Amino acid sequence: MPLRIEANRKKELGAFYTHQGLTDLICAWAIVSPNVTVLEPSFGGCGFLRSARDRLISIGSNVAPSQIYGCDIDPTAFSHLSDLFEQPIDLENFHEGDFLDLSFPSSWPQKFDTIVGNPPYLPYRKIDTEQREQVLRSLVGQDLELERRASLWAYFVAISVARVASDGRMAWVLPSSFLYANYSEKLRKFVRRNFDDVCAFELKERQFLLEGTEEKTVVLLAKDKLADDKVGVSSDIQLVQCDGVKDLGPAIRNWSDGQLNVSASCGSSVLDSLTSGPKSLFTKLRTDDSCSILKEHLQVRIGLVTGNNTFFVLDEQRREELDLRAAELGKILPRFHFAKGLSFQQEDHDVLLANGGRGNLVSVSDQNGQSVPLQSYLDGYDADAKERCSTFKKRRIWCLTEDNSPPDAFFPVMHHLGPRLVLNDAQINCTNTIHRVYFNEGLARYQRRLICISLLSTFSQISAETCGRSYGSGALKHEPREAEKIEMLLPVVSHNKINSAFKKIDRILRGGNLDEARQIADVLIFEALEIADPKSSIAILRSGLQQLRDHRHR
Repeated sequence: MPLRIEANRKKELGAFYTHQGLTDLICAWAIVSPNVTVLEPSFGGCGFLRSARDRLISIGSNVAPSQIYGCDIDPTAFSHLSDLFEQPIDLENFHEGDFLDLSFPSSWPQKFDTIVGNPPYLPYRKIDTEQREQVLRSLVGQDLELERRASLWAYFVAISVARVASDGRMAWVLPSSFLYANYSEKLRKFVRRNFDDVCAFELKERQFLLEGTEEKTVVLLAKDKLADDKVGVSSDIQLVQCDGVKDLGPAIRNWSDGQLNVSASCGSSVLDSLTSGPKSLFTKLRTDDSCSILKEHLQVRIGLVTGNNTFFVLDEQRREELDLRAAELGKILPRFHFAKGLSFQQEDHDVLLANGGRGNLVSVSDQNGQSVPLQSYLDGYDADAKERCSTFKKRRIWCLTEDNSPPDAFFPVMHHLGPRLVLNDAQINCTNTIHRVYFNEGLARYQRRLICISLLSTFSQISAETCGRSYGSGALKHEPREAEKIEMLLPVVSHNKINSAFKKIDRILRGGNLDEARQIADVLIFEALEIADPKSSIAILRSGLQQLRDHRHR
């Protein structure tokens, strides 16, 4: 199979195959007897099956292939089995089908001594709706209300709990969303209630870079499954951080031997990683009368969902190739990085277009009377793709992308160096890679500017770290409701000082000096708070912000 096709197929299936060093380590822990039965619910490249076989043989099993069971939806996965076991395989032990269907061969054990695996990483949108509802109903009977927005891997873990035999073990390689996703908390506590002891190990070293993702990896180990009539503790799962696989082995041994001394848990607040100085000062400032959250001053909404940005959002070269008039297209901010300062002007949009940015929006409110080139372009959209697009179905006219609600300001969805609030002086809209911000009525321009400045301060940047969630290579993401929870300090400052600082910060940011811009914001805010030693307080908070960002990029 050509590499490109194989890579695309893996992506469609959410398959990220685990390397042998990690599967060997996990199976060495999970398989404790030569007589156990082992299930891999999504065996894919057979990495876990190979490690399970080797582990069983190494501890004395003479019939290892007959003890191992597997399930996979991909027919190509079954072509590896004979090579793996070096003999003809009884396919009765290997089911070609979706684990979520809950329709396993009648010859299989009702429960397994060990379940290990690396479940598919697919978003909830790609899960069949009827199938999902069937699984959710079955989980309610097990006292778990898993959210419908949960990713596919979460369903695999949840279903597997009931398939583990009493005193059995379960081990998974999971994405870092196991730690931060909203739906993960209930799942973690569900796992914890069903096993006598559970531990999660977060690996700083990325395990799937060659698979095209920088997603961090979490190894989840659960031992001594409780009997069905028993319920364990309902606390969160303890969390150990490791640099990589080489540190994972010793950490697992320490945990197994009862020598693990760790106070962190998967659901611990990000603030718990701060040292006492910054944490104490930040906590104190949160009680100041000038402290409030963004939600008290504005609302955050997602940007325009076009349904196909490649088709509807064009650069100048593409517009000219299609012979489309600039006047018949709208203007749009396609990416937050084009907003360099604290305000986005019409001139900034001109520069965006001149530098090859896709700042032209195709949006048609009346499909009659368009220019011939524009009508030809719209007519060229694949009919089947148009019919399948759920976004188009929600619109009165499929190609009417503009909602005529340009925001007051822009807020980044995802970022590495902290969020900024950028005033939309150009009065244009943005794509859904950016959040739209609408200020409450009655806020004067200087007040809006102060909010922009304060969000840039170290205090608010620390708050942003606590409200957001870490993705991939350490990027910080905020959903609208999370962004609205960010705290700010808004002391009384004269209009002139605010306007002067705003213009200076805007100029410095456009020059690329974020640290200097933050320093100006800190000085303005802290001097207005009349703190005895503002420089010292700023330095303490800055050390805390660096700690949190180091924690995020670990």
